[in-house]
Amino acid sequence: MADLISISSAPIAELGGRKYYDLLGTLEVMKRIFREEVINGFELQLEPEWDDENPPLTDRQFADWTITPKYNVDEILAILCKEKLPILSVHASRDIGNYLCSGLDRDLKKGKRIIYDSLWLADKLGAAVCVFHIWDTRKNSFDVNNLCKILSDITIQFPNVKSSVENVPTHLKGCTPFSLVNFFDYVTLDLRWASLYDELDAFESIVGRIVNVHLRGKLEGDKWTLDNSSLGFYESFDKIKRWKYV
Repeated sequence: MADLISISSAPIAELGGRKYYDLLGTLEVMKRIFREEVINGFELQLEPEWDDENPPLTDRQFADWTITPKYNVDEILAILCKEKLPILSVHASRDIGNYLCSGLDRDLKKGKRIIYDSLWLADKLGAAVCVFHIWDTRKNSFDVNNLCKILSDITIQFPNVKSSVENVPTHLKGCTPFSLVNFFDYVTLDLRWASLYDELDAFESIVGRIVNVHLRGKLEGDKWTLDNSSLGFYESFDKIKRWKYV
């Protein structure tokens, strides 16, 4: 079977003059793109700006939480089912790692609830993969084995969804993103982070566990380039194809 190509929902909002947290506006852009018949579906990115309990823990500078629309997973499911767009993967809130690694019981409980809700939504939408930023990128101390257990204990309730951990940056002493994702069953390879840590070649050894690849590029003339990367877009793409990634 050919590799499936999807586009993340959040970045494409800008193509329609929308903000990444504008779910309804983003859906209009998604429908326009899908009509072009150049992709297989989408990665639905769940935003912490939609949380009605508290403001985002990360990247607060990009939106005023007091005025952003709020949605729970039931509401998101109802909206997506009405639009009937193919969702190939769900990207859980970028704040999950911060909740899980804060050291506070209330944050740990919330982090677990967000994991459950994200997997529940992925399952209901028929998405095969749910992507997680499972650790706090700024923390220099956390128990990765405990994070593995938390994710595994919740994921087992959703046998049709693969919980995939992205190779986001880390400040954990003696570790790199590659060494951390190795603890988990499934991996999302983000080429921007792999380039930052010069780790792309290392991922060939776990290609059988890579279920999702993120390419963050831009079109310059008639050629694609990778943002903030020492790697070339086509060079990286060809390398991953040579690994027989499927």
